[in-house]
Amino acid sequence: MIEIKEIYKSFGSQQVLKGLSLSIPEGKVTVIIGSSGSGKTVLLRHIIGLLRPDRGTVTVDGCDLGSLSSDKLNEFRRRFGMLFQNAALFDSMSVYDNIAFPIVERYRGGRLPDVDSIVKDKLRLVGLPGIEHKMPSELSGGMRKRVGLARAIALEPSIILYDEPTTGLDPIMTLAIDNLIFSMQQELRVTSVVISHDIDSAFRIADQIAMIHDGRIIESGTPDEMRRSKNPAVVEFLSVGTRRAG
Repeated sequence: MIEIKEIYKSFGSQQVLKGLSLSIPEGKVTVIIGSSGSGKTVLLRHIIGLLRPDRGTVTVDGCDLGSLSSDKLNEFRRRFGMLFQNAALFDSMSVYDNIAFPIVERYRGGRLPDVDSIVKDKLRLVGLPGIEHKMPSELSGGMRKRVGLARAIALEPSIILYDEPTTGLDPIMTLAIDNLIFSMQQELRVTSVVISHDIDSAFRIADQIAMIHDGRIIESGTPDEMRRSKNPAVVEFLSVGTRRAG
């Protein structure tokens, strides 16, 4: 369970989060939607502890991230896997070395597990067996996202964070990534937090949808509950998103 209570965050004179609260249930897919600049990515960085709130608390599995030292926070982050918007692969490394990187870093100075088996297993899970020797430049955008996800799950996290996972993908590959997010949640029983502007994608994969507007969560609920929302900002956002998709 991730519990976010009344968090505020400003950068200079710009207040981005304004008393935002949200409960993210364990073992479910929560999709956070909102317009550009609404604070989605800033919220994601608070959840993983890359940012600390000016006020308020972020609690993960009962632990207040704001109370942890830098060393303890780095150790705690091992519970998280992160798929970045552009996959953030190391272009000079093979697919194998990209996926192996967090494993080698985690066990630096200690006894390594069977890295070869882990890399091959994670590639199988994301539907890309046998490509470990390819370079990122040889991959399509969708394949890069899949390799990024394989790297994100290399250390078997309990929480996976996705930052705009379908940005820049065509409709067929968007559907494939949605199916992959759903299958990861089902097979690994992880908690998934997805930042997305893609309304169709959000409604396909979410157990819970939460909308940020003006630095706050203005509504959250199941996809059906969000469709029935009477909140004018939610209605407008969903309407515009649906028209764009069409």
